[in-house]
Amino acid sequence: MENTTGQFFQENLKNQQQKIKNKMIRLRQRRFSLFFIIVILMVLSSINMVSAAFYMKPENIKKHFVYILIFFIIYLFIGNAGKIKKLKLTYKILSNRKVNGFIFLTSIFILLGMYIGGKMNLPFIPKINGAYGWINLGPVSIQPAEILKCAFVINMANCLARAEDNDLSESVTIINALIYLGVYGVLILAQKDMGTAIHYLAIWLFMIFMSKLKDKWILRVSCLGGVLGIGGLAAVYKYASEEGASYKIMRIKSYIDGLFFGNYSDDYGYQVKQSVYAFGSGGLFGKGYANGVQKYSYLPEIHTDFIMATFGEEFGIMGMFVVVGLFFALYHFIMVTGRECKNYFGKYLALGMGAQIITQVIINIFVAVGLLPVFGLPMPFFSYGGSAMVTMGIALGLIHNMNVE
Repeated sequence: MENTTGQFFQENLKNQQQKIKNKMIRLRQRRFSLFFIIVILMVLSSINMVSAAFYMKPENIKKHFVYILIFFIIYLFIGNAGKIKKLKLTYKILSNRKVNGFIFLTSIFILLGMYIGGKMNLPFIPKINGAYGWINLGPVSIQPAEILKCAFVINMANCLARAEDNDLSESVTIINALIYLGVYGVLILAQKDMGTAIHYLAIWLFMIFMSKLKDKWILRVSCLGGVLGIGGLAAVYKYASEEGASYKIMRIKSYIDGLFFGNYSDDYGYQVKQSVYAFGSGGLFGKGYANGVQKYSYLPEIHTDFIMATFGEEFGIMGMFVVVGLFFALYHFIMVTGRECKNYFGKYLALGMGAQIITQVIINIFVAVGLLPVFGLPMPFFSYGGSAMVTMGIALGLIHNMNVE
């Protein structure tokens, strides 16, 4: 009897050890998969940037490689902070109420400071394309609203996780979530940065739809959003025919004309028209690397928000499928990370970071092919810019951190 009992405990112990070993193997494989996909995307983005920027702004090629280096420093530091003996920082510290509150208040302070600084015409907060979204510190430019997307996801993850932990009602959950969206959204819209505000809304909707809310709430939000969206576009299109319509209103009108009537104006739809030409001329396999023509000043600032026009022109539809496939593979591993997490905060944190990346990819590509209005959102990894790289470093660093347990 004693021998049988001893064998039972030994077998149970072996099973537990095997489960732990299998978990560690899965985590290691997932870390490697994430890193491998990121490296491939970085290589593709670097190749594309060299082709896109060498004619107009060759100095941006060097800066792009510097931004990649900054990304890897942030990504590897945050990802492995839990293994550093003196730090032992894991993603779980972000679920602390005081830490979450500090992140929220700091975000408010920064965004409010941007708005006030813009109104005061401070020299280091210039007005660019009608928006006060940048801080110029000598040779360095920072876009706070871009970086604070990670803060927004952290706040939302805490909001939805506490709703699960404390079994809050759905109405209370929606109200709490709307407070975060309202504060961030209003302060970003005050800077006249509609594109970034729309991305915040997309992240919020993604996280809400994937939360514990019942189908009836999701249906209500979807119907309300659809009605407001269609009604808003109709109202904008009507108002755009009047004198004194703003530049953004005319851009939306140009989008509608282009999408439904194939009529892209040279004033407000020129970038989209040239981008569509680029994708169309690229065909199935593209013109070949460095053989694209849109980068020769036909498509202005092609190395930024319309960077994928160069890629589509030179590598074709098949090349675009490869890039989109890599991003969805990255998104898949992020979702698996959240699904296997043992706490609600981790699940929603992974969900939010995945939403942040994949919605930005979808919006950027849809804008480039004329299926969405021009929002001014960069393509992750591919578009030129340091703030977007910092944001990706934080987001993917946290996902890596979750896979080190």
